[in-house]
Amino acid sequence: MKWDSMTGVAGHMDVKYDGGDADRHLLDSAQYARSVDGSGRLYRLVSHYCLHGEVLSGKKQSDLRCFSAPPREGSFESTLVILTALSHQYPAFNDVYKKAFDWLVAKVMGHIKEALSGTSNVKELVDVIKEQAKSSSELNTLLANGLIKANDNLASLHEKMMISIPGLIEAAKSPMRAALTPVGKSCNQITQFSDSEHPVVISEPEALAIRSDGDVVVGEPGDYVVTRIYSLSVDSGVCRVEIEGYAGTFHGKINDVALTQPNNSYTQALNRHEPLKVRARPVFKDGELHRLFITEA
Repeated sequence: MKWDSMTGVAGHMDVKYDGGDADRHLLDSAQYARSVDGSGRLYRLVSHYCLHGEVLSGKKQSDLRCFSAPPREGSFESTLVILTALSHQYPAFNDVYKKAFDWLVAKVMGHIKEALSGTSNVKELVDVIKEQAKSSSELNTLLANGLIKANDNLASLHEKMMISIPGLIEAAKSPMRAALTPVGKSCNQITQFSDSEHPVVISEPEALAIRSDGDVVVGEPGDYVVTRIYSLSVDSGVCRVEIEGYAGTFHGKINDVALTQPNNSYTQALNRHEPLKVRARPVFKDGELHRLFITEA
C-alpha cells in the first residue's frame, strides 16, 4: 500500500520480526499483542515529539492516532500508521513532508534505542539532523514548527534537544520494553522502519539491556576464546561458558544457524571440552561482563 499518497497519513513504520519462531512465520500471540501495543505507543510518542516539540507525559493527550495495518501475507512484518489533522497545515504533507517526517522519527527512535541500551550521544544526533536540514527544506519546515518552533532557528536545536531528550527517553522506556517482548523468546531481533533506508535494528543483547533496571551496557562485537562450554541447548542456543581472560562462568546465547547442523563446532567443543574461538557481542552490567551473545565460530 502506498502510504505516502493517503490523505491524513503523516508517516508510517514497518516493524519486522526475525529469527526463532518468526522464521517459520509464527510468534507467540500474547508476546505479539504486547509488542504491537508497545510499538504503537512508542511510535505515537516519538511522532508527537517530532511534530510538536514536546514530550507526552502524565495525562497529556495527543492529536495523533496510531493505527495498525494487516501484516503482510506469509510474514510478521506489520505496518503502523500515524494519522493527524496536521495535513491541513502542511499543504504538501501527502508526499514530500512524509519522507522528512519518517526520516526524523527514525533517527530519534534510533537514538532512544542507543540510550536505553547504554550508548548514546545527543550531540551526534543533533549534528546529523542539522546536516540533513541543510539540504531538506521539508525537514526545515517540520523542525521550525516542532522541535525548534517558528520563532527560533536551527542553531537553537542543540539546546532544545539537550533539555527535552532525557524526558523523551524516560517516557519511551515502558513502550519500548513492551515492543521488544518477543525478542529472545519468539524471535531474535526486531527492525523498526524495516522497509526504509534508515532501519532501526534491535538485537537480543540490546533488548536485554533495554529491559534491565540496572546499569547494563551493550558492547561492540569482538573476538573471544571460549575455553569451555559447560552446558548448551541446541534448540534455544542458551549456554553456560568459561571465557579466556575472565574469572568464573557466564550465561551465553548462540545465535548461529550452524548450531542446527550435526557435529557443529559448538557441540564438538562441548563434548570434547575443547576451547573455541568465537565472534560475539558482550553485555556488561555494573561495568562487569554479564552475558555473551555468540554469532559465529
